[in-house]
Amino acid sequence: MKDDNLVFTFASSEVNKIGQNFIKVVELCSGKLTLKKLYDQYLFENNPPENFWHDALSKLKLNIITHFSSSTKIPNSGRLIVVANHPFGVADGVSICSLISRVRQDYKIITHKVLRQADAVKNKIIPINFTTTKEARYENIKARRSAEEILNNNGVLVIFPSGQISTKKRLNKFTKADDGEWKLFTSKLAIRTQSPILPLYFEGQNSQLFHIANKIGQVFRYSLMMYELKRKIGGTINIHIGDVIPFTTLQEIADLKEITKFLRQKTYSLDPTKQYN
Repeated sequence: MKDDNLVFTFASSEVNKIGQNFIKVVELCSGKLTLKKLYDQYLFENNPPENFWHDALSKLKLNIITHFSSSTKIPNSGRLIVVANHPFGVADGVSICSLISRVRQDYKIITHKVLRQADAVKNKIIPINFTTTKEARYENIKARRSAEEILNNNGVLVIFPSGQISTKKRLNKFTKADDGEWKLFTSKLAIRTQSPILPLYFEGQNSQLFHIANKIGQVFRYSLMMYELKRKIGGTINIHIGDVIPFTTLQEIADLKEITKFLRQKTYSLDPTKQYN
């Protein structure tokens, strides 16, 4: 049995001590204990680390349904950037990594540093530090270099280009959450490494409570991250997978802002409902 004293929490140094304590209390009351129990079961089973994502989905009883837009499948070799919208949080990364790892093992995902706390997948995660400290800037420069390295070695990089979870602009039940504007980082990386891009689209969104919390502030949003993951237990996630966009297409567009808009549009065009607010 593995020995792991994991204390998984979103109470990071991004917020002050009062905020961290608030997040920890809400986590304990809204989902952490259930998720910790599932993680302890995983540790007891002592499964191979390369199966972590599949095991996580199994423990969460999450049913992943994939919809391919054509006969194209996930490439089993060659450099590739996988982009997606980010509606749920942790469940998004777990789902994509499960899909990729069934095809190949030379992948990494760029995500929040707090998700790098599980030993089984530490080497698969390139952490991003959202604080404004000098240490954070150094860590993020290192993360960008790691991202380039995986692609230059013909691996796969998974990125959520918005850098944040989808939110609602208006708090009514008919408004769909979306990512907002995507950051230029993905476009820069694709041009620099001459990488093709595979767009994925997740159906769904977090609870109305999460979107209310988001309007209040970061602390409240972070405090509900585990609650939202717990809500997904036993649920279904539909993922729509588009066609690979060759690097030559991006090269023809050239302008980084236009490439970013193009990638976002290609991703959201996979939405079967195509209702935007």
